[in-house]
Amino acid sequence: MKKVLVSDYDQTFYLNDQDIEKNKRQVELFRNAGNLFVIATGRSFLDFKNKVNSYDFAYDYVILNHGSTILDKDNHILFNFPICEDVVVSLKNDICLEDSIDNFCCSELKSRVTFDSGNLTKIHVKYDTKEKAIQINNQINNQYSSHVVSYYVSYNSIEIISNQTNKSNAIRLLMRKLNINTSNVYSIGDGYSDIEMVRDFNGYCMKDSVSELKQVAISEVESVSNLIRDLLKD
Repeated sequence: MKKVLVSDYDQTFYLNDQDIEKNKRQVELFRNAGNLFVIATGRSFLDFKNKVNSYDFAYDYVILNHGSTILDKDNHILFNFPICEDVVVSLKNDICLEDSIDNFCCSELKSRVTFDSGNLTKIHVKYDTKEKAIQINNQINNQYSSHVVSYYVSYNSIEIISNQTNKSNAIRLLMRKLNINTSNVYSIGDGYSDIEMVRDFNGYCMKDSVSELKQVAISEVESVSNLIRDLLKD
């Protein structure tokens, strides 16, 4: 029976140059056995494609911006969930851009656009301290939970997407389109935006994952390649 593995990218599929080569070899075996490999990342389209070009790895589908956009391997857009435009103006005032050291927005296939561009799929803001980032992250989730979800990510940054999606919802939509039973879906990640998919889809986590993710994972693994070896044994 066909299996699907959904993997986060940063600090999961990619740890270092040596590790990704091992992962690539196992993904090839996994796909050659008739299974599907999906990347689910917080990265935007161009950021992700740059990594594909740099490391030359294969995949069947990709979920971008924490679940906002789903594409096939030929870059055809299957689903897209922009942030409600009425909310963007208010958000811009409440995320304290004057205190940020970097900020940008993403749209469907563009990785750096302005707040006025429309159809934003992600807002990224970096602050000078982790404490400030977590403070704003909590504030956004408390104040705007009916419209968006904010994730604390690495390097003192937060990323905001529509609350109509996340990695788990994106996986469910994709499996419904492909007519694949979700019991055959496995997932692996390391960060906060991976929690829903790891909880909902036979999920594993990396050794160096946030504690909240470890609490919902089946177990911890050393690498994606090790997990694939185990999946191919079943």
